[in-house]
Amino acid sequence: MKTLLCSLLLTTSLAANANWQLDNSQSRLDFVSLKNDVAAEVHQFSQLSGTWQDDGSLKIEIAVAGLQTHIPIRDDRMWQYLFKLDDYPLITATGTVSPDAIADVAIGSSKTVRVPLQLTIVGQTQRVQSEVLVTRLGENSLQVNTQAPIMVNGDQFGLTEGLNRLRDLAGLQNINPMVPVTFTVRFEK
Repeated sequence: MKTLLCSLLLTTSLAANANWQLDNSQSRLDFVSLKNDVAAEVHQFSQLSGTWQDDGSLKIEIAVAGLQTHIPIRDDRMWQYLFKLDDYPLITATGTVSPDAIADVAIGSSKTVRVPLQLTIVGQTQRVQSEVLVTRLGENSLQVNTQAPIMVNGDQFGLTEGLNRLRDLAGLQNINPMVPVTFTVRFEK
């Protein structure tokens, strides 16, 4: 009985101190590109990983190689000229969300939370604001969705030259540097 009690206390203690892990199979990140001021296309990054630590620190890594535009030559060009995959294989988003901010969310309920993020693309870091809806799916499962798209300005991340190169290669008049980004991520404890 004493061994069972010690095991239960240890398991409970470990669970209480466990970090949240992003479940890539239940997560997605989409963005929309606009070319020639009229043609909008939805693209996706399919390889996401991340953690939300007990101290509130949040880190999400987006593998550039997981870019999916559904046109292989465009994927290759974006990897090479825009995201510089060989030098910058990851896009990262970091921030802090106090666990207390969602402690009162019951299973099946949701809460809106503002999350300031540090977004790093090709070595350039900028602050972006996000408003997310956190839904508690179970005792050890959370889903986080953007409430509204996060507007990312490619010019602020030094992507202007890459966008111009893509524009010229595709024979376009322009590619808008403002990109709306949405995501749904699942965290498991």
